[in-house]
This record gives sequence, structure tokens and C-alpha cells, in this order.
Amino acid sequence: MKRFLAVLFLLFPLAAFAQAQSEAPQVVAVVNGEEITKPQLDRLTNITGVILSLYRQYPRFAQMLLSTEEGKAFLRAYERDVLESLISWRLIIQEARKRGFTVPPEELRAELDKTIQGILEKNDLTEDELAEILLTQRGQTLDEFKAQIQRDLEERMLYDLLKEAVTAQVSVSAEEVKAYYERNLDSFKDEEGKIVPLDEVAGKVLAAVTEEKKDAVWKEFLEELRASAEVEIRL
Repeated sequence: MKRFLAVLFLLFPLAAFAQAQSEAPQVVAVVNGEEITKPQLDRLTNITGVILSLYRQYPRFAQMLLSTEEGKAFLRAYERDVLESLISWRLIIQEARKRGFTVPPEELRAELDKTIQGILEKNDLTEDELAEILLTQRGQTLDEFKAQIQRDLEERMLYDLLKEAVTAQVSVSAEEVKAYYERNLDSFKDEEGKIVPLDEVAGKVLAAVTEEKKDAVWKEFLEELRASAEVEIRL
């Protein structure tokens, strides 16, 4: 028990308590004028949950992560990596809104209802039971929880709309299909080990090449988006 409390103390130093009590959360990055706060980053890194989970099975490893310079450096690197992903996400959502993409309210509501119902069924809960758990364990009301999920769903749908628009012009020639097929002949063998003719797998090859080209276009787009953005990292 004492060792567990020691880990908790390392996880929640006095500075963290001071941060939690302050009116304005720490800003860890500013992306084109939009702030990313430490609580937003913490929600994605879930370092506290990871460490506590590790401690239950590997207490020595968890303590080394928290008490050694190497361990702290590893956690900082992990936090920075997640922050970079969050910055990219914010850029994508900003660009989607800039281009005028919106999610129809009825479609968003349907996805929200479907998600909530899935949570209830998976955990065998009623809505009242979920509300009680959220309030006692997270200090969050059911309406706040739903609002959070709705924001996440809306952003995911905006992401899909933007990616579809950016990659819509991708086309694949017959030559590209043939070249991909010939480079990956081992992937087109039947149960007897014989190579399946191109005309029998042309649709499969076309889908693979299209996806490959779309991924390349999307990656290049994200790199350009990041390069042109005004990003200040304060972590």
C-alpha cells in the first residue's frame, strides 16, 4: 500500500495539483491561433492510466519510468509524439472548416445515438447507470459526456470529408495496375500455388493501387499543411 501511494505521489506532484486548481489550464501548443491545453493532451496520452496499469503488473518498471531521468525522458518523448499527432489533427479540422465542410445535424445526432447505445449494450448498462458512473468516477455529467462524444464524432466526420476531397482526383492507369500486379505476383496465387491471371484479380489490384496513391497524396497534403501552419509548441 505504501509503495502504491508513493507511485501516486510521483504521478501527482504538488505542481500538478496547483495546475488543476488554476483557472486557466496550461497551454502546450498554439496552432494557427488555436490553443491546445494540457488537459486536452492528457486525455490522449492517458499517462496516469498507463502508469497505474503498469504498476499493477510491473511495479518496478513503473517506478523506474517515474523516478529515473531515462524514464522521465521516455514519458516526455511519448507526450511530445502524441502532441504532434494532436497538432496534425487540429490542422486537419481547421482546414476542413476553412473549406466550408459541415456535418448535417441529423446525421451527427444519429451517430451520437448509435455510439451511446453501443456503450450501453457493451457494458450492460442503462442510461441512468452510465450517468451515475460518469458522475462518481469522472465528475462528469451524462450531458457533458454526450457533448464530448459529439465533438469527437463531428471531427472524425470532417476528417473523412476533407480526406475524400483531397484524394478525389486520384486515378489509376491500366499500366499502373499491371505494374503493381507484376511486382506482387506472390500475393496473387491460388490454393495450389499457381499465379492467378491479372484479369481475374484486376478489381482487387485496382483497389490496392488506388488506396496506395491516395495515401501518398494525403501524406503530401498533410506535410504541406504542417509546413504552412503557424505552430508554437510550449511543452
